[in-house]
Amino acid sequence: MINLIFILTTLLSLYSTTLSGQTRVIKGKIIGSEFPSKGDTSTYEFWELNGSVIFGNDSIRLGTADDKGEFQLETPINIENLTIGWVGMYPEKFVLTDECDYLEVIFLPDAIYDFVTLRKEKRLRKKDREALPELYRKAFELGIFNRKEPCR
Repeated sequence: MINLIFILTTLLSLYSTTLSGQTRVIKGKIIGSEFPSKGDTSTYEFWELNGSVIFGNDSIRLGTADDKGEFQLETPINIENLTIGWVGMYPEKFVLTDECDYLEVIFLPDAIYDFVTLRKEKRLRKKDREALPELYRKAFELGIFNRKEPCR
């Protein structure tokens, strides 16, 4: 009986050691922008979003961004999705892949458009989301981001 308990304990400790060793490091930078639908994106300014919260699968809090909007997380290999949020901004969701370990995120305001119909609000939100590739290129040109295109 004692041998069986010893064997099970040994196997369990080896199994937990193997699982805990399977992690990956995800780094990134988070910035904010204005509503692209309100004007020309070439004149837009970006700002760092310190304190942005990063969640994994099932709302597991993984960490926060520092005062420069940068983060570095050591996540378990079983975390497949990230959701990054900040107060007053539309949350961004990512599916993690093996090819991408550095995320560059632009937040857009998550505000209610005053005095418009729900249909028009939906159209304006879609227009804002469609402008994101241009905003990424602008952030790259200004030296804020390292890539022209987002890693998604």
